[in-house]
Amino acid sequence: MEEVVTNKLRTTLMRLSMDNQLEEEIRMYHNEKNKHVIAQVSSLAAEIAFLEKRVDAVVGDMNAGKGKSFHQEMLDEMKMELMEKKSEHVALSAGLREVDVPEEYSASAKYDIQTLIGLLDAELQNPQMLHQIVNKFVSRVVVQRETKNVYVTVQFVNADEVLYEKKIVVGL
Repeated sequence: MEEVVTNKLRTTLMRLSMDNQLEEEIRMYHNEKNKHVIAQVSSLAAEIAFLEKRVDAVVGDMNAGKGKSFHQEMLDEMKMELMEKKSEHVALSAGLREVDVPEEYSASAKYDIQTLIGLLDAELQNPQMLHQIVNKFVSRVVVQRETKNVYVTVQFVNADEVLYEKKIVVGL
């Protein structure tokens, strides 16, 4: 069991340490985690653009003398709705920031991965050092006896922020 889990972990971490794969996986994880917020921001932007066009059309009609008595009331309501949508857009956009992966963190993580792989491949293993490095990347291991699967949660954390998380399923 230990060998199968170790091989799967080694393969996953090696893939992440290649080229800019770690940074790309972190960006994809971040975008996937925030896709509902990204969709809301995009939807609000479209609503704001539509409302701005409607407000301009009503103002144009009123300035051209085509305005009816209800146009001012309608214009006031649309402006109020526009302000609310813009405020909501600003608030959502502020919470949605691009993930920043410091170069030092990336280099350190890749170094630790290479060290871990070296330790796993060594004939004489250093269990204490191996345990210390594995703890940097593996946040949880669950063995399910009924299904004979092992679930390993790989996590990259920087300054208490989870940059990346992936569950690896290892069948025994």
